[in-house]
Amino acid sequence: WSNYLWHGHPQHFDIQFDTGTGDLFVFGELCDSPACKDKPKYYPKFDQSFIPMFEKDFSIEYADDTKVSGDSGKTTIEIAGISVESQEFGLADNVTGNFNYPYVGIMGMAFSESSENNQITPITNLIDNNQLDKPQFSFLIGRDKSPSELTIGGSSPDKYHADTLTFTHVVDDNDGEWKIPIDNCVIDGEELNLENRTAMIDTGLTLIVMPPYDAKEFYSKITNAIDNEKGSYVLLCEARHEVGLVFNGKTWNIDPKDFIFKQGEGDCIGAVTYYDTGADTNWLIGCTFLKNVYTIFDQGNLQVGFAQLTKN
Repeated sequence: WSNYLWHGHPQHFDIQFDTGTGDLFVFGELCDSPACKDKPKYYPKFDQSFIPMFEKDFSIEYADDTKVSGDSGKTTIEIAGISVESQEFGLADNVTGNFNYPYVGIMGMAFSESSENNQITPITNLIDNNQLDKPQFSFLIGRDKSPSELTIGGSSPDKYHADTLTFTHVVDDNDGEWKIPIDNCVIDGEELNLENRTAMIDTGLTLIVMPPYDAKEFYSKITNAIDNEKGSYVLLCEARHEVGLVFNGKTWNIDPKDFIFKQGEGDCIGAVTYYDTGADTNWLIGCTFLKNVYTIFDQGNLQVGFAQLTKN
């Protein structure tokens, strides 16, 4: 999900808020990559608070093989009306062609330990500077044209049923990511029963990603699912499947309309896809699931909470 972030008044940019990474960058004035064409760019000369970091380059590679590189600097940024002073970020000069998105930068919201450039994340800076009521941030991910919402410093209690809120602590070997244990997965009433799985909760990801073996086991529960050998399974477009993820003993269901995606002229694929997730036991959980819950990222207590939405 993306929204506006201010980079040194009066410049503002559409930035993706990504809990799957720990780095902040924005397209810089020197970017001449096709991905930067006709897009807003950051101009340091218009920002009185900008401080260049001449000794430090910026470089990051994302899970979809997108690569971004450039220089590093510091400035005052503003998120949801909250200022973060001396925030380090990357000024992207080179962006690979597969960066085909409407936004012009990414703000990592994982833990600072996950930063490939040893940045301190904006959220961590806000917490360290005692600028937040609570060391938390929360997401409501909208479906279709319904609005999304990011709350920094707590949550929006009117958006969820408090009596359903259930937290799960991140695993010890989390690599600086919002990685929590997943108890089980239920497909059309059948339990998958794969043990010792972890799930990285990733607002920068659309689908759900499993290692190839787990995806094969998942789709073995669905009649007529066909592996297209391109990282996804083809399903009947008119089919409806009930899929639920179990965290800390509670099952959270995915609306069937979020599970099937139409591709091209007629084929449809399931929202569970597969590729190398870094470990045979690691799943990536994106907005296909997150649309169906209210999510609280509690950085102070190292836990993720899910709650039932008041409206969906």
